[in-house]
Formats: sequence, C-alpha cells, structure tokens
Amino acid sequence: MLTKRALLAGMAATGFGLAAARPASAQTYPTRPVKMIVPLPPGSAPDVRHRFIAQALTQLWGQQVIVENRPGGGGIIGTRAALGEQPDGYTLLAALASIYMILPAQQENLPFDVNRDMIPIGLTAYEGLVMACSPKLGVNSLAEFIALAKKMPDKLVIGTNPAGSLPHVTAKLFVDLTNTGITVVPYSTGGTADAIRDILGGRVHAVIDGWASLRGGIESKDLTPLAILSPEPSALLPNLPVAAGTVPGFTSIGWQALTVRSGTPEPIVRVLGDSLRKVLDDPQLQKRLQETGPQFQPLYGAELRRFIDDEQKFWLPLAKKYTT
Repeated sequence: MLTKRALLAGMAATGFGLAAARPASAQTYPTRPVKMIVPLPPGSAPDVRHRFIAQALTQLWGQQVIVENRPGGGGIIGTRAALGEQPDGYTLLAALASIYMILPAQQENLPFDVNRDMIPIGLTAYEGLVMACSPKLGVNSLAEFIALAKKMPDKLVIGTNPAGSLPHVTAKLFVDLTNTGITVVPYSTGGTADAIRDILGGRVHAVIDGWASLRGGIESKDLTPLAILSPEPSALLPNLPVAAGTVPGFTSIGWQALTVRSGTPEPIVRVLGDSLRKVLDDPQLQKRLQETGPQFQPLYGAELRRFIDDEQKFWLPLAKKYTT
C-alpha cells in the first residue's frame, strides 16, 4: 500500500497534484483580510466608491477588505505599492484611467508596465466628464461658450486638476478641436476645488471634471453645466447634452478598474471576477455607486482588456502631445 507521502509525491511528479491544488486555492480564497489600495486621498469620489465595493466584498467573503489610501505621483505611489506585494490576490488596486492612459506617456521610465504587470478584473466606474462654466458668462450651451471664446480670443480660462490628469488633457483637446485659444490652467494642489474658487472670483471661466466634483457648484447655481463628455447621454443627467453633438470627437470618460498583480493564480483571478460581478449586480450597491457619479457599465476580463486597449490608443498620443 502506498503511503500518503508517496502518493502525494507521485501526484506531484505527474502534475496531477498541482492541478488539484489550484481549485482548492480558489475554493478557499480569501482566508484572511484583503487590502484594496486606492491611489487617491480619503474622501475623493473614487475612494468613496471603492469603500462601498470593499464593504460589499467583505460581506460576500466573510473576510475584511481594507481600503488603504496611497495618493501621490499621479497614481505612481499607489500602483507601485500594489505591485510590490506578492501576486496572491490579497492586494488589489483601484486603478485610475490615468494610470493606463496618461502615466505611460508622461514618464518613459516608469517602475512598472501597466499592461504587463496588472490584470484588470472589472470596471468599477464609468462616467463621462462634465464641462461647466461661470454663470457670469451668460451662456447656457457648449455652442454658446465656443462662440463667446472666439469673440474673446485668448481671454477665457479653463481650470482643471493637475497637469497630466484626464481633465487637464481633456481641456487641451477641447481647445485644439475648437481652435478657440482658451488658456488651460492646471491646479497642482487643490485641483477642481481651486478652479471653482477662482470661477467664483472671476479669474477662471470654466472647468472640466466628474459629476461628483462639480455637483455642489451646479446645484448651488455657481456653475452652469454645458455638456457631458460621454459618447452617449447619461441616464443620471438626461437633460445634459452630449458634447460630441456640438464638437465631434470631444469625448472623455473617467473610469476606474479593480486590478490585481500579474502572476496571481488564475483560479483566484476567476474568484475575484465572479465576486466583483456578483456585488456589482446588486441594485442596492448600484444605487450607492450612482450617488458618486458614475454610470453603470459592466465590463470584466477580456472585454475590459479590449476597452482599456481602445482607451489607450486614443489617449496615449494625446497625453504625450499635451504633457511632454
């Protein structure tokens, strides 16, 4: 009779033992707390969004999902921290669109390769950016804003998040597409909040960012919404026209994706994908996420990879043009 040790040795030698061990690791994952790194400060819309998702995964798994904020460097600090952990599925990264679409164009010597080193699990946010202006301008549409800018060459200013951010590159694209000569001013510290403050003071005239960042100013009438920059109308903002209807090609989507380090065992990657799909299919979680601004766009695995590829093809050349 074979001893247990001999039997296991024989299974390992034939490869059967390895094959059998893989499903077991997926069936038991996770057996301890999971860390989710958000490369932005606490209280930001993506941070709030991923805390909701972390709570849902905690309930599903019976294991704590702990959100850890690692802001700075346009996402470099958080990404590097996530990729410095073991590829065992216990460290997740809430990757921003800019990590895929802008950082590689800005910095040729990044300490990581976003396509090689990260496995995208599922899309956690998808929202067209919103363009708004000062009500003092007396315009109520994107077409009127463009007409005013052409009557006042080099006089109007758009304020954005820091240089190299998606809103900053988007504003530069707008100026090029409309040939208006508008000045784009990126705010290195306060970002959109500082831009809105300067709109109130009359020093800046428009701003581009996600709905969560502009909602307060729009609802208080301190900002006039002009257009949403998604390719299609937003169910959350049905009265806001699509910018591409006035300026063809002017689209910009803010998105985030939950990712894991490459090398993570495939069974665990599948568990992560299945678990994320399950919690995001919950109408109650969808409602909570919509409060932070995003439209719901379920994309997972290979379909998400194709989406990211398309976004990179569009934005990487523009990011290189506008930020280097």
